[in-house]
Amino acid sequence: MKYILIIPLLLFLSISSLFAQNTIKGVVSDAITQETLPAATVLIEDTYRGTITNNDGEFELKVSEFPVTIIVRFIGYETESLTLSEFQAEPLTFSMNRSITEMEEVVVTDRDPGLTIMEKVIERKKIWRANLKTYQAEAYTRQVIENDTSIVSITESGTTTFWDWERGHREIQLYKRQTSNISADQNFAGVRFLPNFYDDNIEISGFDVVGITHPNALSFYNFKLLETMQMDGKPIYKIEVIPRRKLQPTFEGVAYVDGVNYALVEVDLKPNDVVRFPPPVQEFDLAYKQQFSNYGGDFWLPVDMRINGTVRISMIGLRFPAIKFRQTSRISDYQINIELPDSLYRKNRSLVRADSTFMAEQRIVETGRIPLSREEEIAYAEIDSTNTLEKAFKPSGFLADRLESSDDDGNGFFEGKQFLPNGVGHRVGFNRMDGYRLGLSYNRRFEALNLRTKIFFDYNTQQNDWDYGVRVNQRLISNRNTTLRLLGGYENKTDLRYGSRLYSELMNGLNTVLGGIDYFDYFKNERLYGGLVIERLLPKTDFNLIFSNERHQSYNNPEIFNHSLFGWHATRRPNPAIDDGLLNSIEAGIKYNVESLNYGFAGRRQFEINAEFSDKLLGSDFSFVNLSFAADWSMETFYGRRLFANTLDVHLSAGYAFGELPSQRFGTVDGVISRFTPFSSLKTRNGIPYEGDRYWVLSAEHNFRSIPFELLGLRALSDRGWGIILFGGAGYSEVNRDNLTFEPMVSEDIHTEAGISLNSIFGILRLDFAKRLDRRGNYIGVSIPRYF
Repeated sequence: MKYILIIPLLLFLSISSLFAQNTIKGVVSDAITQETLPAATVLIEDTYRGTITNNDGEFELKVSEFPVTIIVRFIGYETESLTLSEFQAEPLTFSMNRSITEMEEVVVTDRDPGLTIMEKVIERKKIWRANLKTYQAEAYTRQVIENDTSIVSITESGTTTFWDWERGHREIQLYKRQTSNISADQNFAGVRFLPNFYDDNIEISGFDVVGITHPNALSFYNFKLLETMQMDGKPIYKIEVIPRRKLQPTFEGVAYVDGVNYALVEVDLKPNDVVRFPPPVQEFDLAYKQQFSNYGGDFWLPVDMRINGTVRISMIGLRFPAIKFRQTSRISDYQINIELPDSLYRKNRSLVRADSTFMAEQRIVETGRIPLSREEEIAYAEIDSTNTLEKAFKPSGFLADRLESSDDDGNGFFEGKQFLPNGVGHRVGFNRMDGYRLGLSYNRRFEALNLRTKIFFDYNTQQNDWDYGVRVNQRLISNRNTTLRLLGGYENKTDLRYGSRLYSELMNGLNTVLGGIDYFDYFKNERLYGGLVIERLLPKTDFNLIFSNERHQSYNNPEIFNHSLFGWHATRRPNPAIDDGLLNSIEAGIKYNVESLNYGFAGRRQFEINAEFSDKLLGSDFSFVNLSFAADWSMETFYGRRLFANTLDVHLSAGYAFGELPSQRFGTVDGVISRFTPFSSLKTRNGIPYEGDRYWVLSAEHNFRSIPFELLGLRALSDRGWGIILFGGAGYSEVNRDNLTFEPMVSEDIHTEAGISLNSIFGILRLDFAKRLDRRGNYIGVSIPRYF
């Protein structure tokens, strides 16, 4: 209970203190040219309080008591100070004199002085950083988004920010202001995610970049002394930051070092070329400027952060206006090594918004922000709620009209919901036994009963009969972590003799009707089933237990529907008879982190285990135990500091049956359909899969991304996002019974293969070149590019 009132109390104290303060205004300029100086540091002597000037050299500073001494600093100029004995309403004027610049005496050695200077900076940092445990500070942030022609939006926010060396950042938003085309709940301006360039590792847009004061920084950077400036009687070293490793994300630019304390006073850096994104992002340009001060103490803390960025996105037929981003933040009023309330860290929320009773927006904005520039004041006055971001960044190109006219109602391509009552959908399919399958489905949700139902029926043109069924999903128990569901249903339909982990009936039907080989075999199945599913009983883990009563029957009319849309097709192979009979079984399964199939678009970490038991004790005509296992695991290997590291992806699936497994329960080792070669398929196995009651497949591929092209200097390819993938696979299947009515497709020996892929060609294609190793054979196929 004692922490319940802490956050409101902090808000009240923060806001109340602002009302008790006077606001000193001023302008900083060059004494000779009278040009204003943007981002000059303005501090109150003997405090941790300060601000920076805006682009017009203007500043506002809160002062709670007098007399007060105001100090103004700017790199390359002598520090100016002014003592006020009382509040002054008129703006103060600071005319800054340039400092004397002296070149270091050139001494020819094998080691640049900049390296020695930065070594001392790193060593000094280790000393004072070890004693910095927490801080609290007041911050102001302004974010400005522009397109090619004008300012599009502005958001402002005043926050109290908290930092703990173990628990990280938290932030309380005290006030906010934004242009009228941005809603208040979309204003997330703050400093919690801003980089501190004194950190060892700095995250930039998902890249883990080595900081220039990292303990091992000299392994990643060369530091070159450019010049030495005199400022207030002490040297300021201007040092060029030069990346040493071309394939690792690093920074480049300049850093300014206090030559007495050997501390960073300012950095002007941008990420190197490694920090970029694949197409359709054509340009990704960020620049950072940050100043530091010890405020007369031991700890060098951020004074501000200034970010400028440009992102350009375009692809064939679609081009978006440039997205330009500016962020300016100032941080002051530091309280060092204080105890932070535990309530800030009880929830995984980095930003807490102040309650409306603590909001006094206009007055606090006027006393706490960096003054707006003239351009920003005009934007506030002219931007209204109709000037939406969608309008400002409306794309051009021949695909733009298609995007604008598309009806995004969440329906699939075959749904056609606009012509049907709510809950009714189309069902369309094709296979060589049923011919064309046309039908309807009806989905209904009963919220009060936590019940979902689905009814379907299809007409099969070749068999001249109907498939139909009903499915029920009842949520029995649901709390924050675990859900218990009851599943059940009745179906009388055409079923697959064997399944596939890669290919759906819809995909196979489309391939078949266009003239490809029908990947599956079929039989008639009348099924009644029911069971339980427990979701998230353990983290990311689901359990299921299903009882099935199934009557299996081979087709009475085995005639093949030898037809395709365009008249050209492969010869339709026969559909083999199955082991007819009644199959009663109990099936149990465990699934960990199982996601929907993505065909290798992204790596996955998941596995599932299934066991099915059937016996005459259950009234079944079959007696067997069928076990299966499947796992996918993705691991980062090299260049882990990049947004997309090199990855090794592995797939393993296997099955083993005890007893006499009917052919309609055989497992499969997937091959490829019509040169579509997704990850985990055997790319040199074309047509139909291997099958059996005992099988396994192991596939692996290593995604080197664009690194090989970067090493070879082929920037034209790496800039387009092209990459290299090496892959290999092996699979095996066998049938451990003799009384089958057909000859199953088994591997005989272990099928092995290896190959290379060109990844992300034109951003939409992956081209696979595979060679079979256990016998002669090559194959070229295409698949979905691997991005993640």
